[in-house]
Amino acid sequence: MTQQSGTALTRKLSANQGSADTLPRSVSRALRLAMARAADERIGLPLSIIAVKQTQSPLEGLQNVLQDDWLLLLFSTAQGRVAAVCVDLASVSAIVQKQTIGDVIADDPQPRPFTDTDAAMVAPLLDEVFKKARTLVEDPQDIDSLSGFEFSGRVGSAHAVTLALVDDQFRLFSLTAELGGGLRQGKICIVLPDLATETVEAMTQARAGGGQLDQAAGVMRAELSGVICRMNIPLSHLSGLSVGEVLPLQGARVDKTEMLTIDRSRVALGRLGQCGGMRAVRINEQNDGPLLTEAQPDALLDEDPSLEIGNSDRMLAEISQLAGLPEVSDGTNDKP
Repeated sequence: MTQQSGTALTRKLSANQGSADTLPRSVSRALRLAMARAADERIGLPLSIIAVKQTQSPLEGLQNVLQDDWLLLLFSTAQGRVAAVCVDLASVSAIVQKQTIGDVIADDPQPRPFTDTDAAMVAPLLDEVFKKARTLVEDPQDIDSLSGFEFSGRVGSAHAVTLALVDDQFRLFSLTAELGGGLRQGKICIVLPDLATETVEAMTQARAGGGQLDQAAGVMRAELSGVICRMNIPLSHLSGLSVGEVLPLQGARVDKTEMLTIDRSRVALGRLGQCGGMRAVRINEQNDGPLLTEAQPDALLDEDPSLEIGNSDRMLAEISQLAGLPEVSDGTNDKP
């Protein structure tokens, strides 16, 4: 009777194990496996993820989750998606120690500011984590959420991370890691864009419709210049300019910026602005509008009435802000 009960229990356990193996692997589990395998294969670091917590957060909520005293790295795709990986000091020092002295020291590291050298030693490991995690998931949405990310830069604060991210919703994976065979315990937070259903469907249709542009045309560099104003000034005036002098850009329009190719041909009109905390140009749907023409010698451009130019002081302030320059005073309200 006991033998029959044991046999029945064995069959049930085997059946449950078989059904579990048929379930698609979650992103959390894929990241857990990818982190351990990448650390071992790339730098020979024993690393195991002992806990994973997955949450969701809107963009404005990330600043309350991320910490300024962590190493904050950005990863982006060719399609413009941006993810972030945040690594605490314990994990960073273990990764750096393994690559420099060949072993992990058990003592807790002393607090210190992170540098670009830290990023250069940690980022390749995380690049490998993304590549391996993508191969460990099967669901199309999970594959897309992990695809194409490569290291793009280090930022110095949680606020800078939120400025660089471009999506509205994110999935956060908080990983607790044991490093060096248990000598050190650290934390890693991976912030991935939460892809909407429409985005996933669009990606699926794009894959079904044929190859990507980079596969068809290879890697090409396209250089564009933005022109907001053209003006002529005497050479004597130009050579006499000194630091702090201001040239008034009369007739300049940030919403009528000409986009020129390397041979100075106009290909589009756009508007200067910002996107994801970075300076950007929004291209107009129609390439219409008059060409900017050079002013008469020794004079600035006359305003074109059809452009409905606003106050020149306001335009100068807006252009200065977009360029990251300090506000320029016209001197009318300055005290002697």
